[in-house]
Amino acid sequence: MSTFLLTWKPDEWGYEKLKERLDLHRAGETIQRWSCGSTKNIPLGSRVFLTKQGKGSYKGIFGSGYVTQQPFEEPHFNEEKRKAGKTSLYVMVNFDRLYDPLSEIKIDRTELDDFDLKVWDSQGSGKTIPDEVASNLERLWLERTGGVGIPYADELLADSSVKEGATKQVIVNAYERNPEARERCIRKWGLNCAVCNFHFELFYGQLGKGYMHVHHLKPLSEIREEYEINPEEDLRPVCPNCHSMLHRNKQVLSVEELRKIVHTYGGQVRC
Repeated sequence: MSTFLLTWKPDEWGYEKLKERLDLHRAGETIQRWSCGSTKNIPLGSRVFLTKQGKGSYKGIFGSGYVTQQPFEEPHFNEEKRKAGKTSLYVMVNFDRLYDPLSEIKIDRTELDDFDLKVWDSQGSGKTIPDEVASNLERLWLERTGGVGIPYADELLADSSVKEGATKQVIVNAYERNPEARERCIRKWGLNCAVCNFHFELFYGQLGKGYMHVHHLKPLSEIREEYEINPEEDLRPVCPNCHSMLHRNKQVLSVEELRKIVHTYGGQVRC
């Protein structure tokens, strides 16, 4: 999954306008438009982080989300440029986390330099964050925001040769990585695997508390731009083993199909 850096520059788009967005987000309007500079290729489902730039020392990451609509052109967000007839490229983002940058910068600009010295100086929104940098950023972001880091089954492998010992690229469904969607799924269906009924805390004690993958019932290939997820109906909790088996073949199995297989064979082996 690609990761991109979106930016907010107070001198181009004032705080009073951003404050309106923050209020809408707190009211539940999480899908919002954001400028992506001159970047035209931002795939649906891409991960994005929002950073404050401009003058002053208080800069850094204050938001994150997933792209729900690929880049499109509309009148420029800056009033003067808009009056001059200029346009800007935008993406629609489902912000899973959005904080007030005047009081809640979660990862300071100086901390970002530990990940990479060049990425954060981009003058335009929409810059790609390298995979390794994105992974480290995501880990710290989840730690700072109280999110849950979730490893995922190998759903779709990139079509490229991989040397032994190299990192394997895995494409996953952004909705399954969305902390808010996951939390709503778990609230609805609990922490037992929907296929085999495994419960991590009951097996591993405190170590396994709260741990579980979530699986999207609708295959990735069928998801289009206009598709809006309903976490309670579209996601199910599944253990990592069952998650891998659901995606083992080219044709993704349904939860019910795998449940029948587990019922037939599952009782024959114990760890």
